[in-house]
Amino acid sequence: MEKDVFKNTILEIYPSYVKKAIFKQAVKDGFVIDNKKHNGQLTLNLNNSVDVTDDKTLDDKFRHMFEQDHMLAVVEEYEYAKPYRHFCYFGYKNLCIAEIKDLAKSGEVQVFDKKTKFVVDDFNKPTISILEDKIFFKFSYKLNNNIGKSIKYVILAVIDKEYELLEIRFDRIGIAYKNSNTFYKDKIQDILNFFRGKTGLQIENIDFKAVVEYMMSEEKDITFMAQRMTRKGMTAYLEAYEDEAGIIPILGELESFIAEQNDLFDKNADTRLLREKLKAFIMEIEVKSDIPMVKIRMEQSGIKFGITHNYKGTDYSLFMLYGELVGEELMSSVKEYLIQCYKKLNTAISINALPAEENK
Repeated sequence: MEKDVFKNTILEIYPSYVKKAIFKQAVKDGFVIDNKKHNGQLTLNLNNSVDVTDDKTLDDKFRHMFEQDHMLAVVEEYEYAKPYRHFCYFGYKNLCIAEIKDLAKSGEVQVFDKKTKFVVDDFNKPTISILEDKIFFKFSYKLNNNIGKSIKYVILAVIDKEYELLEIRFDRIGIAYKNSNTFYKDKIQDILNFFRGKTGLQIENIDFKAVVEYMMSEEKDITFMAQRMTRKGMTAYLEAYEDEAGIIPILGELESFIAEQNDLFDKNADTRLLREKLKAFIMEIEVKSDIPMVKIRMEQSGIKFGITHNYKGTDYSLFMLYGELVGEELMSSVKEYLIQCYKKLNTAISINALPAEENK
């Protein structure tokens, strides 16, 4: 790993709220001293921590911290725990721990050990770390822009044994560094190929379009804030206002209008028939239209995330978190909710499935 590239990435690419989160964790873990109540007295430093109390700005504190190479290892560790803007999920089968261990023994992957505090990430091979029921593979890339500046770019792949999921997590990067409108798609494919070729993992796509359709009809604790709808070759992008709780744009307003005009629709048989035909028309639009993108708010937590189905012509869905990315619980909450809905959908399908033919 080229340490100057790593340092420049943190100082110049990381947003301020991410730097603050890293700095706060470094102080909490005792690697850094930032005595806000500094009154001229010497700060007791028994652990050879980096004292940045006198540095004025956050970037100055980071520059001071990075005089000690082990502080880069602190950031490397943070990259496993941080939330990422984008992610996608795949099912998997045939997980073989022995093959993963062989990759480490042969040196085809680096092994992260937080106890050593050495920088281990490599631009030529992934780094592996294991935490409880998750196996993390960190893929580090050296990206160059057209003026010769280089940065470290990370994509994290997580084998989640509890849910039998392969997650791929990444952040956005400027066009000057990715140099392709299929950059993320290509990197995801490279990582899927790595797991298929090096670990024998059998990777399966998950039909999140069906999951979203189930959520639209059955779940009451979320709001569909926006959606892109395709019908009869035409595309419409529909977005709700922030205060429109639980109402799908346009279609939801039409449903509300029908409900508010009960007296009018109850006048005679013809008006009652008209009401039923309108309701049937709304249902037909929702069922037969293709919805390639939605934006959802989870009501209890306020977390907002988007889903783009068939990303760049692929068979998988790409997810995006909105707002500031602080705390890994953001990604955990979304994953747990989606998997919960996925299981409910599968249960409903099983219940409604036709029984096998008997006594042929």
